[in-house]
Amino acid sequence: MSIVGMTDATDSLLKKLDRAITQKEEFAVRRIARMDSIRKEAMLAPDKAKRFEELQKLFRRYRSYQLDSAFTIAQQCIQLAETIDDEKVAEAEMNMSEVLGVMGIYKESMDILHAIPKDRLDTSLLAHYYHLHHATYSLLAENALTNIEKDKYNKLIQLYRDSLLRVNDPATLGYNMLKSKQLLDSGQYEEALSLMQDCYDRYHTDESLLASVSYELSLVYEKLQDTEQEKKYLTISALADIRRAVKSYIALRKLAVMLYQEGDLDRAYSYIKCAMEDATFCKARFRTMEISETLPIIIAAYDKKMQQEKENLFKYLILISVLSLVLAASIYYVYRQLRKLSAAEKAMKKLNDELSDMNVGLQELNKSLSESNLVKEEYIGSVFNLCSSYIDKLDSYRVSINRKLRVQKIEDVIRLTDSKNFVSEELKEFFQNFDAIFLNIYPNFIDEFNALLKEGEQIHPKNEELLSAELRIYALIKLGITDSSKIATFLHYSPQTVYNYKLKVRNKSRIPKDEFMDALQKIGR
Repeated sequence: MSIVGMTDATDSLLKKLDRAITQKEEFAVRRIARMDSIRKEAMLAPDKAKRFEELQKLFRRYRSYQLDSAFTIAQQCIQLAETIDDEKVAEAEMNMSEVLGVMGIYKESMDILHAIPKDRLDTSLLAHYYHLHHATYSLLAENALTNIEKDKYNKLIQLYRDSLLRVNDPATLGYNMLKSKQLLDSGQYEEALSLMQDCYDRYHTDESLLASVSYELSLVYEKLQDTEQEKKYLTISALADIRRAVKSYIALRKLAVMLYQEGDLDRAYSYIKCAMEDATFCKARFRTMEISETLPIIIAAYDKKMQQEKENLFKYLILISVLSLVLAASIYYVYRQLRKLSAAEKAMKKLNDELSDMNVGLQELNKSLSESNLVKEEYIGSVFNLCSSYIDKLDSYRVSINRKLRVQKIEDVIRLTDSKNFVSEELKEFFQNFDAIFLNIYPNFIDEFNALLKEGEQIHPKNEELLSAELRIYALIKLGITDSSKIATFLHYSPQTVYNYKLKVRNKSRIPKDEFMDALQKIGR
């Protein structure tokens, strides 16, 4: 496994440990529930032997959770054992010795052990007897004030370790852990690593053994000076302790010291604080003393870090305040600019709308002008032709009258000038010319005009007419002649006749009357 891989794995384990510490009260509730269940089993036991067995289970649960309760249970076991047999008394007294040793009451603990006749113990109790000596002397060695005392206790530790190795089954975890310590003391680190790695592979799924085997493996890596692996297995051990709601442990305290040395003060403070709380709760005086040696150093470093962070926070706060003021000013400036821009956009939009309206008007005007130009072109040409024709007719009329006057045909002249048919024929010809020119400009006028009238009310020219009188009136209006008197003069009608024609047609309209004239002007576009 690469160093990067190990670092990632350890980081992941540390995050799990962080979460577990926040959940330790939940784990404690589960442990208490299990212990209450065992207590009930002891109370309901059918006989003394069974009750003693259940109390022993309860004692083993409490000895790593709360020593006061474990002490009380040990007393109960002694009282009950005295009514059963000497072997049970020895087992109960060893329980009491174990509790006193962990509580730091070493003399009383050793006095109890020395009073137990070891030659009467079976193999399992003898192994426990040696184990208690080994554990108590290990505590005394760690707490020794002088090297002479430490050497003395270390010799006793080796002596009882050798005794344990003799009586323990080589296949058990306890034997292998002792063997690992022996190998470490003799400098055989690789052999110890191989042994403990095999144990870890075999027992890491057992929740009750995981903390112990992981811690022993961390000791091997400590000797090998592999701090990353040491930290990894210390984390696994501490995580197992927290999840089992163990209150007396070593791994978390050692892990806190390592993290402190690496500069991870937040975790170091959290872990050492948790370890102190648990050791205090458990009444494990020796663990409390161990933690007390490190706690002030870590707390001081943590407090210094917090103070530095507060100072940095204050600086950042000032900086943020200044930046906030600058930001507020910038926002206000941008807001004012946006308002100006918005006003300019509104003005521009209004101007664009006006220009658009003007464009539409210009387009309409262009259409009207184009139409007007076409009308002018058509009618100017036609007017010139008519004028020329009328001049020719007048000249012929003049010549005819002059000739008749020369030959004294006065009656013929009077008859010729008195005839109304002359004017009627000329008007008819004039209207035909007007109608032809108009329909040449607006060939679909009649159909589009009739589309404005109700069904069955359409107007169609009669006989040989191109436009009827009504159509001719509205043709003139289409050309822009809207004054009824002018229309009447043009058509040789009375103004009332023109008005009647217009009213009659508008009454036939299929659209509102006030929209009729606008619709008329759109014909032909």
